[in-house]
Parts: sequence; C-alpha cells; structure tokens
Amino acid sequence: MSDVQGMSGVGALAGAELPQPRMSISEILLMIGIAAMDANDDRIRLAYAKVQQNNKDLQELNKAMAYLAAHKDQALDKDADIGDGRKLGDVLDKFGISYKADGKGMISKDQFAKIETAVKGASDALGGTNQIDMMKLQSTLNKQNEMSQMVSNNMSKLNQMAMSIIGNMR
Repeated sequence: MSDVQGMSGVGALAGAELPQPRMSISEILLMIGIAAMDANDDRIRLAYAKVQQNNKDLQELNKAMAYLAAHKDQALDKDADIGDGRKLGDVLDKFGISYKADGKGMISKDQFAKIETAVKGASDALGGTNQIDMMKLQSTLNKQNEMSQMVSNNMSKLNQMAMSIIGNMR
C-alpha cells in the first residue's frame, strides 16, 4: 500500500511545475564567491597576526642572544635591559627558559651555556614555526586570489549577458 501511495506522490510531483529560481547560476556563484572571500578575509587577518607575533617574538629572542653574546661567560643580571625596555629575565620566563638567580637577581656564569643553548633552540623552533605560518598565510592569500578571479569572471559573464540583451533590444 505504501508503494502505491509513494507512486501517486511521484505522479503528483511530475505534473507540478517547480518554482523557478530568481537568480541565475552565475549570480548564485557570484554570491557564493563573495561570501567565501569574506570568510577568507578573516583567515588572512588571523594568519597575518600570527606571523606578526612570531616576528616580534623572534626579535625578542634575537635581542636576548645579542645580550648573551656581549656578556659571554659572565654572571648575568636577570633585570638587565636587553633593548627596548625588555628585561633578560622576562624574556627567559616568556619562552620557558629555566634559570636560577640569587637573592640579588644575578644568574651565575655556570648557567650561561645552558641559557645560551636554550635561547638559540627557542629561536630556531620559533623560526621553523614562523616559516610554516608564512606558508599557511601564502596559501590563504592564493585561495583569496582564486576566489577573486572567479568572482571577477562571473561578474564579466553577467555584464556580457546584460550587454547582449541591451544590444538585442536595439
């Protein structure tokens, strides 16, 4: 019985006219392309912000390495300014580099090699991460360019269709 009802439903639909879309396929693709570009804009902003932060962090690590190079095998003051008002201890803490300071805030020269190696390692790791983030940003920009090209092509097709209609009316 259900097969008969199903068949009668199909027969009823076969005779009915389906509603016509109000937009052409090109117009729909244009709208989808614009929406995709808008969504991709947010991805670009996030990827760019991440790369910018990586670059700032690399600058901090480079300043710390320069300070360490200038004070090779010496006791280090954790409150020493390594540039731009940054303190050595703050940079080491930010990147999880462990050290022990005495009551006066001095780091013994025995820890120098360990700290230097850790700073170089953090810099190398962040440099690798930054390269990956740059590739992700480039990929996102490429997707944006592809979407932009698709939207441009669809707009051109719509314009050509409109011009053809206007030409036929003359």
